[in-house]
Amino acid sequence: MTIAVFAAAVALGILCVVLLFLAARRMLGRQEQIVTALLTRYDDRLADFAQTLNDALNQTLPARITAAISGAAPVQPELPEHGVMRLLEIARERTSADAAIAVVGNRTSEPMLATVGLSDAEAAQVGGIGVPDYRGARAIQVSFAGEGEAPLRANSIRAGLAVPLLDSPNEPGMLAVLTRAADREFSELDITTLEDVLSGTRPQLETSFELREPDPVPERDPLTALYDRPAFQALLEREIARARRAGEPLALLMLDVDRLTTLNARIGHLAADGVLAQIAALLNDAAGPRDLPCRVAGGRFGVLVSEGDGRDAESLFERLQRMLRERPLPDVGTVTVSGGIAELLPTDDGAALVVRADAALGLAKGSGRDTVVTAARR
Repeated sequence: MTIAVFAAAVALGILCVVLLFLAARRMLGRQEQIVTALLTRYDDRLADFAQTLNDALNQTLPARITAAISGAAPVQPELPEHGVMRLLEIARERTSADAAIAVVGNRTSEPMLATVGLSDAEAAQVGGIGVPDYRGARAIQVSFAGEGEAPLRANSIRAGLAVPLLDSPNEPGMLAVLTRAADREFSELDITTLEDVLSGTRPQLETSFELREPDPVPERDPLTALYDRPAFQALLEREIARARRAGEPLALLMLDVDRLTTLNARIGHLAADGVLAQIAALLNDAAGPRDLPCRVAGGRFGVLVSEGDGRDAESLFERLQRMLRERPLPDVGTVTVSGGIAELLPTDDGAALVVRADAALGLAKGSGRDTVVTAARR
């Protein structure tokens, strides 16, 4: 009897231990499910927040984004500042001069000029001498006298040293450094210094003055095999110049992969890069033989639709949209893109065309994505 009671007690104890173990395991499993669900929900909300923040930045900073993409300045009746002003500052600094001026003669309009260290009156005075005739000389020294019988003031510009700014004989130009010191004499070293400052920059200056057609050497983006961002800017300027010479239309289609930030958070950046490469391949297939697709930045692409207008760009977008829907990507499913289109206007330069296409893209993103908007013609 005692042995039976003891055996029952042992069995009951073992059963209690087993039940306790099962209960603990079930409780831990339940807690693990809860923690997993909470982490998944947290990741989803974090990805949504990142996507919302990214969309807000794209909508509120279009000018900054466009400037980073294009690096171009609007056409003004003066020298382009993006390179010339820095050139003048370097020339003035290296020759220890008080001021510097760049002048480009133009047979059809007033000369273009840029200065550092000169007042408006002094700039008009120095620019009024025009571009000197070098007659084969490397440089020319210029002296300034007072007007009429009035002597020069103590702080007036007294002398200058001018060298040819451009290589083109049909477009005379001058880079000159100026001094206010009565006893300053420019030397052979100053001439060599100015020539060194100009060395290698003349082709870029001639391009910026539209005296030389841009001659880009397009580079490929290593991930997508499309033209990269620097090539996009060079091709943009080239196609604008070509369209204007030929009197042909030109359209720009800007594309952005929808919810790319969420995709990065969900599958990781490496996998998302693979998605971008596949989208780029589809874009390349959708583009026409004269279209120029480029990867501008991240999940943003630009396509120059040569000899095409807004309708042609819309057709290209629809072809890409159809391909994305018909060919879901492995482990991702259907990915969508939004698009913005702008047609080249007579007043457009590269920056203005990109700004209008980007603005249209922002409207497409804000209206629900997976759609295209064409900027209105003005």
